[in-house]
Amino acid sequence: MQPQEGKPEQSSSTNIPQTHLHLMSTTTTGKLLEYPLITTESGSGRNAPPWLRPFFSLRVQLLFAYCLVLIMAVILVCMLTYQQTSSLYIGLVALGTVALCSLLAFFFTTILLRPLWRVTDAAQAIAVGDLKQRERLPLRLPPQDEIDRLAGSINEMVTRLEHAEETQRTSEERFQRFFSDASHQLRTPLTSIRGFTEVLIRGAKDDPETALRVLKRMKSESERMTYLINDLLTLSRLDEHSALKTQYINLVELATESTEQAKKRVNDGRALTLAITTQEKLGLQGDRERLKQLLFVLLDNALKHGRSGPEGIITLQIDRRGNQAIIHIIDNGNGITKEDQAHIFDSFYRGRQPSPGPNGTTVVGTGLGLTIAAAIVRAHQGTILVKSEPGKGTEFTLTLPCID
Repeated sequence: MQPQEGKPEQSSSTNIPQTHLHLMSTTTTGKLLEYPLITTESGSGRNAPPWLRPFFSLRVQLLFAYCLVLIMAVILVCMLTYQQTSSLYIGLVALGTVALCSLLAFFFTTILLRPLWRVTDAAQAIAVGDLKQRERLPLRLPPQDEIDRLAGSINEMVTRLEHAEETQRTSEERFQRFFSDASHQLRTPLTSIRGFTEVLIRGAKDDPETALRVLKRMKSESERMTYLINDLLTLSRLDEHSALKTQYINLVELATESTEQAKKRVNDGRALTLAITTQEKLGLQGDRERLKQLLFVLLDNALKHGRSGPEGIITLQIDRRGNQAIIHIIDNGNGITKEDQAHIFDSFYRGRQPSPGPNGTTVVGTGLGLTIAAAIVRAHQGTILVKSEPGKGTEFTLTLPCID
């Protein structure tokens, strides 16, 4: 997060250059945000000659004022000393001179310290939480004295505080939404299990066929709840930035293993292939289990939402570009709408138009798979993107840093 000075703009009426200072920052999604820090028109001090700029210092200004008062007092005292006048007269004049010099010093000091008082009052108001008082700060660009630099520093601090408050508020809203969604998802299988239990109690247990069917449904709901809890725990550990068990990983071997495991889940004749389009080494430093889970999630997503039957094609393609390993997971399924693409990495998001599974049934999942995939990629300092068109399939692209 750094302040950056924008390009000067020319005013249409006065032709006075304007300077804009902005604070640039990035969110967890990688989006660049811009916060205006200082926007002011340059004053006469901007074009001051070099020999005059040292006099903009508050220290020099105070020193100059006090020296001027002192010189006046010394000159007056010397003039009175060389005159043949009474000591009483000299004392009275000296006393008047001291009083006059004190008043002049007080006057000059008040004028010079007035901007500092404004900064102090604004800083005290900001300290108790009234960030809008930043408007009272005397800001001039470029800084002409110590007060200007202090006001600019406080203004930048307030900008960062506002950004931190906004980030915290967004984080709290996201946590509340996540907690609400997780509670709803856990309540559904629990309610189903409770209902099936009541069915058994009411007499279904006496019918072996009905009892078996109910028990299978209960087992399915309990497994669904187990998967959901495991996904929540995984996502929680990733969000807490827990230390990864890093080791050297051969990406080709990992991809081959993941492809073979995915083929075991293919039972409708669709093609699942691994394509390696580079001869360079593809070594990564990362957590093997997490990266294996990453590939499992994306391949499983392609199996669920890709085209079924012999016409279905899923491709895991590996390439290298510079010091980055590029992984593509491509399917020729129904694709994802543009509205859904903006939210597919959000927790518990399943799309506005759920795509049918291989057998024409709606795919039901926890809604955390792609969220976990994105978290694993971020933990390995990589990126994940999706490109899809309805009816033309979906392509996920991962980039991970190579170490050889």
